[in-house]
Amino acid sequence: MHDPFEGRAALPVEIEEKWPRLIRELSGLVSHLKDMRLKPNENPLPQELSHVEKNRLLQGLVRVALSGGDKKLKSNVARRVADRIGDYFLWSRTTSFPVIHELITLLAWRGEKIPVEAMNVIRDLAMEFSIRGQVVPIQSVWTQLLDSPVTYMGHCVCRSSGLVYDLTQKGGKVFTLTSQKQNRLLLDRLMARHDLLEKKYGVLPQTDEKFIKLFAKLKEHKKSGSKLYRLETLLRRTYGTWEFLPVIDSYTQSWIRGLQKNRKAFRLHKALAVEMANILYLSHGCIFTSMKCVDTPYTICSCPSPDTGGGCALTNWHYYGMSNSAIAPSNDAFGRRTDESGRVMPCAVFPERSHRECLGCGCKHPDKAPRSVETVLTQADEVIGQYGEF
Repeated sequence: MHDPFEGRAALPVEIEEKWPRLIRELSGLVSHLKDMRLKPNENPLPQELSHVEKNRLLQGLVRVALSGGDKKLKSNVARRVADRIGDYFLWSRTTSFPVIHELITLLAWRGEKIPVEAMNVIRDLAMEFSIRGQVVPIQSVWTQLLDSPVTYMGHCVCRSSGLVYDLTQKGGKVFTLTSQKQNRLLLDRLMARHDLLEKKYGVLPQTDEKFIKLFAKLKEHKKSGSKLYRLETLLRRTYGTWEFLPVIDSYTQSWIRGLQKNRKAFRLHKALAVEMANILYLSHGCIFTSMKCVDTPYTICSCPSPDTGGGCALTNWHYYGMSNSAIAPSNDAFGRRTDESGRVMPCAVFPERSHRECLGCGCKHPDKAPRSVETVLTQADEVIGQYGEF
């Protein structure tokens, strides 16, 4: 006879494991409901952002379909249909509410505990047609930022939702891969760029008040000899606002407009954005990915490494869920690490990434220490030099 209470003993253990996580996620979402009550930000966007027609989904899809010519649905038409759908959702202010964007982005993640083999298929399909990432080596991040007339920093959904917390280690100490001497070097470079821009223009150009106040405070700390003049202070004060939003053709401007309406996007001069990218890459080991909604690229995210906090929705699925759809590798810049026969090799730098093939985040080039601070900063200076003075 079947025992109706069979398996009940395991229930408390299951609840004990899942309940804190559920509470944390729900608390994170609820904490952002207040964003919906805020009036839209009415401040005008800079003229560097081209005018984008407010999206009408049905009209856009009809235009795409009519432009296809042949009755057969061609791949380029299907891609433009997907792009139109993605752009439509990214334009909406509602989509960029953290509480809404988190739900959309993290749907695949929330199914991780489903005890069925089909979950892997569902997850990959969800990422194939909703949110996924394309690795962008830091060398490409520099050029994309420097090609942009104006750049923004936006909030990272995985960090804002509490899905991952990669700021501090146990004990509350800010996590960095770099030494204190290297941290000081990285912060000094950022502030030197700031001082040069301020000297040249009289004010800090193309930068919002949020960052202007932060840099002013850091200058005060440095002048007074305060221990607060350190990279960790910068990381604490900017945590979460770690997505890069360049204004270039390869990224939709609809997402910037939605975030700006919700006060979630802040201008940062591109020279300073480059230094922020260096800081996140070197001190935090972030993996830069071009995020896509359906088929529309909308941001460069500094995705948390699986070495810190387990990774974000994309990096966790890639390294621990073994998904091949969450993140697409890159052969740009210095490409992927390979052996003499051309076979892609595992990551040789980070232990938590060593069981998967290299993603092409910028480690493969002739230098013996491709991820060293000296190597990366020398490369950055060479690229910046090609664009002249700011």
